[in-house]
Amino acid sequence: MAPSRPEFPVDGPVSGLLDHLITVSGRALGAGAGSISLVDGSRDRYAKLAERGTSCQLGGSFPLDEGVTGRVVARRRPVVLAAYGEIGAGHLAADGAARAGSVVAVPLWWRGEVVGANVVFACRPRRFTTAEVDELELLTQAAVPRLVRAGVDDASLCHLIRRQDAGDRPECDEAAASPLTRRERETVALLARGFSNRQVATALVLSPKTVEKHVAAVLRKTGTGSRTAAVMAALAQGWVLPAPARRPGPGRTTGGNTP
Repeated sequence: MAPSRPEFPVDGPVSGLLDHLITVSGRALGAGAGSISLVDGSRDRYAKLAERGTSCQLGGSFPLDEGVTGRVVARRRPVVLAAYGEIGAGHLAADGAARAGSVVAVPLWWRGEVVGANVVFACRPRRFTTAEVDELELLTQAAVPRLVRAGVDDASLCHLIRRQDAGDRPECDEAAASPLTRRERETVALLARGFSNRQVATALVLSPKTVEKHVAAVLRKTGTGSRTAAVMAALAQGWVLPAPARRPGPGRTTGGNTP
């Protein structure tokens, strides 16, 4: 396809977050390239705002029926391809390594809407496992609340971050509207970072039994049957902002059982 003229800025706070997400996504899946796009629902298009290790017409705007992002938006779920060539209307260079390799893409969810797609290019034939796709979804969704906060302050990009409620404030009011308690939100934020129940207990200075109760409450309130599904549901609804906590070492123990 003919390259499009860049329409959107590819630097600033939003792009910094997207670049970081591409980096950690590639590291998690052992992939060499990636790109991230955000949806402009008002025009049925999407903007390609970040890329690494490949050339995807960065800064361009494309119809929602094109590319891997278009397929993710249409299906509203992860897309896995044996080769990028399966996409009829794509934007990669014909001779690029990313085009010949396998691809996995997951949606960015915000309050029940697909607001973008995180695309990872293996740059070689390979099979992505279900566990890898799950991990990519968690990494991606954990970044969305911060992306929304940065995007609403950027006049050139805020229209790409669509809200279900037109009257929402730019600040993150999702915690106030959340059915989760403060401790439950903290628990979900740490689960999103891959913490075990015992590590959550250490980080929050709780007993493991108390953490189990918080996890059970989160499963009930999100209507899910697994920790991964509960984290995805809570993040997608904007109920939780991921905590920038460090994973506790295995030798540390809990120091109390404050609820």
